[in-house]
Amino acid sequence: MTTRRSPTSDRGGEALDLLFNVVLFRGMPRTMLLELASKLRPIRYRAHTDIFHEGDEGATLYIILKGAVKIFIPSLDGREVVLAVHRKYDLLGEMSLLDDHPRSASATTIEDTEAVSLSRHDFLSVLDRHPEAQRAIIDVLVARLRATNQSIQDAYLLDVPGRLARRLLAIAEEHGEKTDEGVDIGLRVSQQELANMIGASRVAVNKQLQQWRKQDIVDVNRQRVTILNTTALEREYALSQ
Repeated sequence: MTTRRSPTSDRGGEALDLLFNVVLFRGMPRTMLLELASKLRPIRYRAHTDIFHEGDEGATLYIILKGAVKIFIPSLDGREVVLAVHRKYDLLGEMSLLDDHPRSASATTIEDTEAVSLSRHDFLSVLDRHPEAQRAIIDVLVARLRATNQSIQDAYLLDVPGRLARRLLAIAEEHGEKTDEGVDIGLRVSQQELANMIGASRVAVNKQLQQWRKQDIVDVNRQRVTILNTTALEREYALSQ
């Protein structure tokens, strides 16, 4: 006799599998994940849609299933300072699960994006029953703090070629897709968005990309960047330190 899973059971299994792939929940007990899985809510956004703004009330965490989202803050001169770009299985707004403070940054989709949301109320109610999971949360927040510190160091210690090389290598390592030509960085980003990520002007980024293009280090096609020579790009980063 064959046992068939109901549609509800299938969705619950998919939600549980999703949580196992998310860094924040990976070290948490299965019983807790089963409770959290039942509280996830699907949501979709078109490209270039604001998810939340700096200063908004923070009461929801988001897990990306498909697409890409940039996290940024406005600079004093009105430009964006991009702190991170998140893709599949990445988290948005996890700090809002732990305090009542407003959002510390803004989030906007770069591509059409699918996600699930989890409310702070639901998360804390489950966490109260599983206090052993708090260590996993601390580990994730420390990792985010280290990444922020690295970005600050780069801004002060590296020149534009070094910052751009490091950011392209980091994006490629996390999201890259191997092709016959090299490594597609895996994101559709404009030169202005790249400039915002490294705290430089679009003109400076364009100039550097064109120079690397002539040297067969990268290829630029519309909003796609392909790394043709990873070793050369790593050398550019090393020379700027």
